[in-house]
Amino acid sequence: MNSISTALRALGLLILLVLTYGLRPHCFAGVEPELGYQGGAPRATISPRVPFEVGETFVYSVTWKIFDAGIATMRLVEKARFQNEETYKVTATAHSTGILSRVFRVLDVFESHFQVKEFCSRRITKNIQEGNRRRETVLVFDPKSRQAKLEERDPSHPEVPAKHSESSIPFCVQDVISALYLIRTKALKVGEPVNFPVNDGGRTYDVVVEVQAAEEIHTPAGTFQTIRVEPRVFDGLFRKKGRMFVWLTHDAEKMPVQLKARMNIGTITASLTRVSKPPLIQPSNPIPRN
Repeated sequence: MNSISTALRALGLLILLVLTYGLRPHCFAGVEPELGYQGGAPRATISPRVPFEVGETFVYSVTWKIFDAGIATMRLVEKARFQNEETYKVTATAHSTGILSRVFRVLDVFESHFQVKEFCSRRITKNIQEGNRRRETVLVFDPKSRQAKLEERDPSHPEVPAKHSESSIPFCVQDVISALYLIRTKALKVGEPVNFPVNDGGRTYDVVVEVQAAEEIHTPAGTFQTIRVEPRVFDGLFRKKGRMFVWLTHDAEKMPVQLKARMNIGTITASLTRVSKPPLIQPSNPIPRN
């Protein structure tokens, strides 16, 4: 039962891991705002064209060992005004399915707002339902004061006051959703790691992603030529031993098509089953579209 609970709790994180690579680093020190990017991996250059448009939607099937564990979805909903800036709004969900959902239900919903021009995050909200655990979190990034302002409450206990905290951030910081869109704009090269600051409500971390190899990957959505990256998320995000791998299409779109998390409870895999998006670059293999 403990292994099942652990695997299904990972569902709530898979929507972040498969779509954003590394919420927190494996063993990196916290990055103070004035010290960001000193040393470590170089920042990758940004591609001249943004490889995504409003309406883009990814759907993933999530498996644990031989079990169907859940479904994860991410959608770029719209461009909207937020804090007097033009921002992208992205929603991401993860929910458990099948027999495992009967013993431990997961339904997590995330919403991110980040700048259209520089991709700096401005706000992320999280509605977490994992078994009996429920949390509603709002994290706002204020570039003027360089503070991340966190508010968290338990809707199961409305009589309990919300928790509030603040932490320092650089002028431009990523949340766990906007990080995906940032890295998709970058020119990735095998052997050249990339990094960027990420804040998830506590300290700001310099997240490093290793760009490892070019590989062909088979998913329910088709066969893709990909580039494999490895974020360092264990012993940090997961305080367990393990490794995480993400495969992005090796083209201008850099679609995240597969993730594998290898842990002591077994391997958790998220594979792309469907994508719906405005036409940018036609892939060599047909992709099911809505």
